[in-house]
Amino acid sequence: MARVVIVQNWEESEAGWGVRPDGCSLHLSEAARLAFIKAYWETMPDYPPNEYSRPVGAPYSAEVDDEIFAEISASTNGIRRSVRPKRI
Repeated sequence: MARVVIVQNWEESEAGWGVRPDGCSLHLSEAARLAFIKAYWETMPDYPPNEYSRPVGAPYSAEVDDEIFAEISASTNGIRRSVRPKRI
């Protein structure tokens, strides 16, 4: 059975190399998505590091299977994945 989640795409920025896609994060709610992003930025130093990821673009809804949904449900605010689910 497919379950609907919120997907936030991410990109990686690396000094001297530029920017490239960096997978996505998957969340059960908008509040969880925002909390996940906030917690991520709280781990960053006060200056831009040589390499870091950042959310990019508007979030969207996608379907995931029960196994991935269970992983998201067991997490605090979501999980990261390298493969982006398709929009619904």
